[in-house]
Amino acid sequence: MSAMPNVSGPKGSFLLGNLKQFGQDPLQFLEQAAEFGDFVPLRFLNRRVYLLNHPDDIESVLTTQSKKFRKTIGYRTRFMRRLFGQGLLTSEGTLWTQQRRLAQPAFHRERIAGYARVIVQFAEEILSAWQPGETRDLHDNILKLTTRVVVKTLFNAEVPPSIGRLGHASAVVLERFSMQWNLWRLLAALLPTPGWRAFEQVLRKIDAFIMGVIAERRRSNAQDKGDLLSMLLLARDEAGQGMSDQQLRDELVTLMVAGLDTTALAVSSALFLLAKNEAAQQKAAEELEQALAGRSPSFGDVAQLRFADAVLQESMRLYPPAWIVGREPSSDCEVRGQPIRKGRSLIMSQWLKHRDPRYFGGAGSFRPERWLDSSAKELPKFACFPFGGGPRICIGNSFALMEGVLVLAAILAGFRIKSEPRYLGCYDWIDF
Repeated sequence: MSAMPNVSGPKGSFLLGNLKQFGQDPLQFLEQAAEFGDFVPLRFLNRRVYLLNHPDDIESVLTTQSKKFRKTIGYRTRFMRRLFGQGLLTSEGTLWTQQRRLAQPAFHRERIAGYARVIVQFAEEILSAWQPGETRDLHDNILKLTTRVVVKTLFNAEVPPSIGRLGHASAVVLERFSMQWNLWRLLAALLPTPGWRAFEQVLRKIDAFIMGVIAERRRSNAQDKGDLLSMLLLARDEAGQGMSDQQLRDELVTLMVAGLDTTALAVSSALFLLAKNEAAQQKAAEELEQALAGRSPSFGDVAQLRFADAVLQESMRLYPPAWIVGREPSSDCEVRGQPIRKGRSLIMSQWLKHRDPRYFGGAGSFRPERWLDSSAKELPKFACFPFGGGPRICIGNSFALMEGVLVLAAILAGFRIKSEPRYLGCYDWIDF
């Protein structure tokens, strides 16, 4: 009989376990927990949680053994049910498989190529108001851009006045999501607090807009308008059934929220990093000058803009918009030789893996070039996984990468970015 590996983790309090430490500063706590090894036991209140910190184990859970796991309890809270319903982010089993199959055609390469023109057009409209030498809140500008892109590509519409501050509304949504990781905020989320009422107000406006568009499309029996809603309305399962209005709403809200702040964060942090690295910014500008020769970027240019793509990849490595993934086994199983009982949770952090010196030389440094040589191909598959992985990899990952490269290209073709000394980086904006 073989001996089990000796594992230990950070000490927590008798009542809360590690919940308070995690809630106060999750990224710092994860970094400290990772010092205990690649399999770290934790406790949040009465719930046993295990931090997996090796790419092979993460691949096993997300890919090889993915059918044995489901999303953690955090995806089944009152907040997540109210926001996403039974969309791709939260659904499980047969429902998730069916919905994923119905939604996938909306993200085929040919469809994504058609969205490129919209992205560049909207980017250039925003840039037309920029003046050399002025100071701008780039994240706010990029967020307005991604808002327009999301509404146009989802609904073939402009942002309506009723949800004109949709990008800022998404910040309300993310703030509510963060409440799940802090005890007092967790308790507050169960009460009709001002924050919850603000969240409900935002959701009611979004729901009214989405359901109104769906109803209009069904009344007019509209055909394909080139947007994602058209694709979802036309989609049929094996029995010839389409999505119900509620299913459409859930998927559209999921795509809307996923496509707003996450893409804005990736692009904004890329610009921040370039502002701190003049050599990299100059290299990106030279690539654009050679590839575009003064014209607007297009979908056909994306594959040629390798350095711009490397900048975006390195940005998502250092500042991943999604910084943690959770799963729990649907039955007793084993990971890294350790028995994991049904109902216990596994967490895997992009933040930790992306900055792991075992896989990235100068892990804390901005080095876009690392994605251009052969060493990137030699990395373990889950040493860097900004979009998750396995069957549940982000359905919009190709769209997000294309949008990020095109927006960077549009900006850097006409401007050089400098950072104000007091500006520290994109994670100043997030209240975890």
